[in-house]
Amino acid sequence: MTEGVAGRDGSGTIAPEDIRAQLDRVLASDIFRSAPQLTAFLSYVVEQALAGRAAELKGYTIAVEAFGRPPEFDPQSDPIVRVEAGRLRKALNLYFAAEGVRDPVRIAIPVGAYVPSFTRQGFAEPEAATASLEPAQPAAAAGRRWRAWAYAVAALVVTGAIAFVAWRQAGTGPELSVAVASGEMLAPRPATPNAPDQSSSAQPPEPVASPASLPVIAVVIAGDIVDPAVEDAARLFMRHLVDTMARFDDLLVVKSRGTALRPEEGADYILTLNTSRAGDKIEGFVRLSAARDGRVVWTTSGARSLAAVSDGTELRELAQGVAIRLAQPFGVLHADFRLATLPPGVGCIYMALNFRRHMKADDHLAARNCLDALVARDPDFHPAWSHLALLTADEYAAGLNARSGSPLDRALAAAVTAVRLAPASARAHQALMEAQFLRGMTEEALKSGREAMARNPYDPDIMADLGARYVQLDRAAEGLPLLERAAALSNGRPSWYDVFLYFAAYLTGANKLAESQASLIKAEETPLALVARAVASAAAGDRDGLEEAMRMLGQTEPLFALDARLFLARKGFSPPVIDRILAAIGQVGLQLR
Repeated sequence: MTEGVAGRDGSGTIAPEDIRAQLDRVLASDIFRSAPQLTAFLSYVVEQALAGRAAELKGYTIAVEAFGRPPEFDPQSDPIVRVEAGRLRKALNLYFAAEGVRDPVRIAIPVGAYVPSFTRQGFAEPEAATASLEPAQPAAAAGRRWRAWAYAVAALVVTGAIAFVAWRQAGTGPELSVAVASGEMLAPRPATPNAPDQSSSAQPPEPVASPASLPVIAVVIAGDIVDPAVEDAARLFMRHLVDTMARFDDLLVVKSRGTALRPEEGADYILTLNTSRAGDKIEGFVRLSAARDGRVVWTTSGARSLAAVSDGTELRELAQGVAIRLAQPFGVLHADFRLATLPPGVGCIYMALNFRRHMKADDHLAARNCLDALVARDPDFHPAWSHLALLTADEYAAGLNARSGSPLDRALAAAVTAVRLAPASARAHQALMEAQFLRGMTEEALKSGREAMARNPYDPDIMADLGARYVQLDRAAEGLPLLERAAALSNGRPSWYDVFLYFAAYLTGANKLAESQASLIKAEETPLALVARAVASAAAGDRDGLEEAMRMLGQTEPLFALDARLFLARKGFSPPVIDRILAAIGQVGLQLR
């Protein structure tokens, strides 16, 4: 059990829960919500201090464990920790000079060290910290007036620095390894989110006693293999398959040999490889079955010559192909989950994925309410924060199920929480990209997207998302290959993959590809698909098709008819791309604002 920490003011110890509550307030502030690097730094040093490991807070350990630098990191040649420590001290000073001026505990990083200090400030914790939805009381109003006075005094000194700290690029560095399970905790428990809308018709499910969990896939090699060449090939195949599947760490957990228990123990699915030798060929059979009742979910088989697999390249590609087909969003496992009784938590994740497939308002509301309830009862379950951030970004971009407060702020806070809980999670970095992109932080967003790709280069959803952002930024030549690969890998893909692939082809002048993609989205009726259909019809001189797409857009998206430029800007399209789209539609005489 963690003991209290002695305060620097000499007033006795400060309880760890009070320090963690103060940390949550700091990290939820405007200054820190847009700075993941500072968030990771502060969370790490505070938790280490509370765990009694303050003596280990050196530049090297912070760089490796908080920022993900490799073990060979040299603090003398790379000053990242010193630079970020300076930024962190400035950000903390700004926070406690303004927004946190009446907070009960002050956190500081003394100059010349990385060990945080904690001081009682002598103020009672305000009622507003409980995120109550009750009307403000007179005392709270007085506190706001007091804080407003403090802001006015400090404004000339800190305004410019606040903007610099809040909006400066702050990405996270690479991790040492890929997390197979739910990610490594480097941070305290995140703050409880706003309560779900009580007036909505789609209510969250009843809370459950057991903690949230992801489905477990046990990977096994069947039988005893007596041929050394076959055994080597089987083990290499399984090694690549496990490594690839484990990258999808927001959707499943992979178990393989190496534990005291058989990998099948506690699994939801069993993935079995059978191999045999037939002359100079190796035959392989892969079967996915439900652990509870043995139901066969999916099978595949193939044969390769020993010469073809001797260097390992072909085996690696085969294993990665199988893993992607199974584990990707909208893949084999996703399809089976729709028919299965899902473990606690994962049902909300797949509700969120289903929304991304169809983009329906009711699905969005049900998934968001489900995730709200989930993070309220299990705030350390990082996949929920990632998908909640993506849904909240869609609340803004698609105008779905708006609730009070800024959806962009809520999306960014949820994404930062996901990254803080699971720095190795590709989905967390994808969510951060979405939140940053819609806030206009384009370079930071692209950096987060590339980080997500580096952590899971096999996820078509991340490829398509990053490719779409390049298209929207008028960098379609960079987005086109990502979108083409995403479409090739994902047979059950959502229509927005094809929509953005059409835009990429159209903007780069790849006319044959554009025509092919236009035929794929001809029946799609999501707002962006209708915009793409309008552009395609205009390019083909099809006035009837153009007018039909515009009529449907006017019915489903009144904002487009009122101000098409604003509609597209809200979706994230840059002015040059908006100009191209509106000019294409206008070529057949349709006048748009």
